[in-house]
Amino acid sequence: MRGSGSILTGGVSIFFGLIVGILVCKIVHESGHALTASVLGGRIETVRMSFPRRFGFFSVSYSEPPGDWRKGLTILMGTGATTIVAYLLVLLALGWRLPVWLRMGTLLAASICAYDMFLYATLPLLGLRRGLLFGGRHAEPVEGAELMGIPTGLFLIALSVSFAVFHTLAYRALRNCM
Repeated sequence: MRGSGSILTGGVSIFFGLIVGILVCKIVHESGHALTASVLGGRIETVRMSFPRRFGFFSVSYSEPPGDWRKGLTILMGTGATTIVAYLLVLLALGWRLPVWLRMGTLLAASICAYDMFLYATLPLLGLRRGLLFGGRHAEPVEGAELMGIPTGLFLIALSVSFAVFHTLAYRALRNCM
């Protein structure tokens, strides 16, 4: 009997992590662009949310702030915001005594948010779409960093270090589940 409960709990963890991770990641990503633009002198024009039948269920339109570095930071903070949320979620899973199913789901959601930056930055540089099968073909975070005056190579090195640190923390949190 205990085995079937574990399978059910594992399924709930995966479902929770995937659904919450994708929804939160999309909302945080688009909000990151818009809120950054707003703080730097742009304006949020519309916010649209519909039932998530497709990936574009949430969108925010905004006017870009003046100046290249402001535009660059606005572009970068879509994935920057999801990276911040990824770190907060993995620290939550690492530091709090959550039930195992909730900790596993939180780690999955954190990973989805962390991969937003990595996939947006690297796959288009390889000629692929950001989401392998969907999404655009431009490396949004790299373009934002370039507008801010950060060389592509330096940005990719910093991204790799951040990705390694995230996975180290996620691995430690995962070990605490076992």
